[in-house]
Amino acid sequence: MTFRYNISVATAHKIQPEDGPKAGSQSVNPKPGASLAILAGFLLWLSSPPVGLWPLAWIALAPLMVSVARSKGIAQAARRGYLFGWCFLGPLWYWTGWTIVGWTGSPIGWLAWFGLTLVLALFYAAWAAAAWKISRIQNPVLKVVGWASAWVVMEWARTLGSLSMPWEQLSYTQYHFLPVLQIADMTGAYGVSFLLALVGGAIAYRVLNPAKSDRSRPLWFAGVASVMVCLYGLARMQQKDIGPTMVVADMQTGVSSFNVPSPDAQYALYAGLTKSASAAAPAPDLYVWPETGLPNDAIHNPRAYEFLQALANKYNAAIVTGSRIDGSTGTSETNSSVMFLPGNLKPERYDKQRLVPFGEFIPFRGLLDPIVGRAFQFPPDDVSVGPHDAPMAAETPKVGHFSIGTFICYESMYPMDVRAMTKSGADLLVTQSNDSWFRSTAARQQHIAAVTLRAIENRREVVRSTTTGITCVFDAEGRMLSRLPDDEPGYIDIVVHRMRGTTFYVRFGDWFVVVCMLFLARLAWLSRRPNRLETVAE
Repeated sequence: MTFRYNISVATAHKIQPEDGPKAGSQSVNPKPGASLAILAGFLLWLSSPPVGLWPLAWIALAPLMVSVARSKGIAQAARRGYLFGWCFLGPLWYWTGWTIVGWTGSPIGWLAWFGLTLVLALFYAAWAAAAWKISRIQNPVLKVVGWASAWVVMEWARTLGSLSMPWEQLSYTQYHFLPVLQIADMTGAYGVSFLLALVGGAIAYRVLNPAKSDRSRPLWFAGVASVMVCLYGLARMQQKDIGPTMVVADMQTGVSSFNVPSPDAQYALYAGLTKSASAAAPAPDLYVWPETGLPNDAIHNPRAYEFLQALANKYNAAIVTGSRIDGSTGTSETNSSVMFLPGNLKPERYDKQRLVPFGEFIPFRGLLDPIVGRAFQFPPDDVSVGPHDAPMAAETPKVGHFSIGTFICYESMYPMDVRAMTKSGADLLVTQSNDSWFRSTAARQQHIAAVTLRAIENRREVVRSTTTGITCVFDAEGRMLSRLPDDEPGYIDIVVHRMRGTTFYVRFGDWFVVVCMLFLARLAWLSRRPNRLETVAE
């Protein structure tokens, strides 16, 4: 379905003035408003991991959109959006407070949870303000497409800047419903979010306009779009992506950050699990260990370097491990992934680019340290963003050339960064994490939801290694091929495919977000010329 804009003196589909609908148009009578925003927030939370009632996400935004459209002004709409944000984000990441309580031994962790929610709920207030403006449009299809486009732009904005926190986007609720996710190889995860918001908007329009003859028109539009997306997904899942193979041992230490054994015990664990995994037939070509897997600097500490190089030589395989690397010029350490190769070659290295605010660096340290630094037990130095940000490439006689795109822990929330790895030549994706800090299975499941989308967007198989879970392997369609039990040491021996080629999303990036922006800009331009707008839906 396309839209054509004709310049005309006709005013059949005017945009209402900003002071609200006129008599005889969409009602703003005092029906439930704030309660609908609260309901929507809790519905979206219930659709997210760990509860995971994902079908609720298809209707969760409808009460919010009804609430916003019925608002008496833009300020009231923003307040309702903010309330929705609290009801969604507050219970979603309750574990942030619990985690910081675990770090500090102080209930001040709940102050951090409060502050995080206080700030990030503002994104939903901004969306609600934009949605209220869009709700003045009388054309039903333009209205619901506008709501969905604004939602996409809001989610994209949550990924911007060093203080961003794009945890649990709308699309991640569907990580168990793989057919609808397959469109992400073209639009990115934002296309899935758009579809869910479109359906919610169509339902909201039907509720807001029960007597209008066109009340079901957006539902038909959204329904057809949903069916087409799911049909594409079902067809795409029948196509098995293949490429050159290699055997990977996906390792899990079972070591919690709250119960760390001695360095000698950790080295013994590495050696023992590697030996056990090597018994597979055929033997692994690559061993993947989790984030900060060893107690020492893998590059500059002689014991760690020699130990890992000896493993690579002994088992004639690449060894990838997470490690904190000390700055070579007096700078603070980096959170890195290092690959040791047989034959005493120089190790390959990737440094984490997206650091966790208040976890790996302290924003506004000079201001906050004197006030709350002691209560929060701020570390003395921040982790640095290192210079090594490209895939780790290697060549072995058995496997030939291969290139690993690494993203560490929190970086799985940034689709543009993983896409950059694939565009730079990565034929296998590896993500390393230490989720034991979360002290919550909810956070682990929310993390996995994002990794599922990264596999589909890039059409790459993903090996995920963690300290305590969830350690698993995904195929290029987002299916979880294998998983280890949580909180136990172990490994997965599995044959993976190294993919070639790039998806539409990898080639063109967040083009869908740009389209949504242009659509909103077009609506804004037309809204300034209400006497010259006629919209014809074809």
